[in-house]
Amino acid sequence: MIDYLKESTFAVKDVVLQAWKVTKENYFSVATLCFLIFITASTSTFMAFFMEELHIGIKIVMLLIFIMCYCVIELCMIKYIFHLLDDANADIKIIDTLPTRKEIGRFLLGTIYFGISIFFVGILLMPVLYILDLIFKFAVSQHLIDGYAETGKIIVNIAVVIAMISIFFTFIRIIFFPFFIIDKHSPPFESIKLSLATTKGNFIKLMFFLLGLVIVQAIVFGFFYVVVTTGFRLINFFFDTDINQYISLIVVIFSSFVIVPFTTAFFAVAYRKIMGDYKGDEHPDIIHNIV
Repeated sequence: MIDYLKESTFAVKDVVLQAWKVTKENYFSVATLCFLIFITASTSTFMAFFMEELHIGIKIVMLLIFIMCYCVIELCMIKYIFHLLDDANADIKIIDTLPTRKEIGRFLLGTIYFGISIFFVGILLMPVLYILDLIFKFAVSQHLIDGYAETGKIIVNIAVVIAMISIFFTFIRIIFFPFFIIDKHSPPFESIKLSLATTKGNFIKLMFFLLGLVIVQAIVFGFFYVVVTTGFRLINFFFDTDINQYISLIVVIFSSFVIVPFTTAFFAVAYRKIMGDYKGDEHPDIIHNIV
């Protein structure tokens, strides 16, 4: 077990360093996509303030437009990172990384499958809540708990925790499905099966990957926040400004220009590393790869 943890730690280090190298050396070429992400995020945030009084149909249309924009840009980012990993010296144009209509359709359908998977996991966990309800009713009858109101609060809190854990586990197991759609041109359901197959037996390693990603992003965000707050303090010597009113803008900028490109590069490198170790079937079944 100790050897496996050491191996996982070194794997995380390799993934972080390679993702950082790809992002740093090609950041200005990725900046165009980052700017598009920033424009889309800023526009959607700005429009949210003016969409409250609009008709529900217009809201749905606008929501679909923004979702489509996010999908296209994110798929572009994935395809662009793959080109950089395969040939760092290639002259890659953004236009060459545009996803096809089939890839966009498969990604959207795969996202729907992802939501269905989470719903299905929630259905499987319903008996747990039913058993908890019986246990707490027994506790109330034995005067171990004050009343049913307190019982309801406990069950709701447990249900929230179970939902979050189930979403997290499902997210980890199906996280690579967009990469299979772009890299292997797999259909959406086949991509989910491949993601389940490649992540089977790699849960601890994936946990280390995510932990490494969170640590790196926390360090970068801390540096970014210190720089921004220092800049606002210098501005306060001349102008009376409140940084709190710019928090949302700061978060959007950081997310668009730092989080998204590095996270995409990180998962692309992790995908290639796990796929390099994968010895399973090219067309796996879903039953034997769930657990």
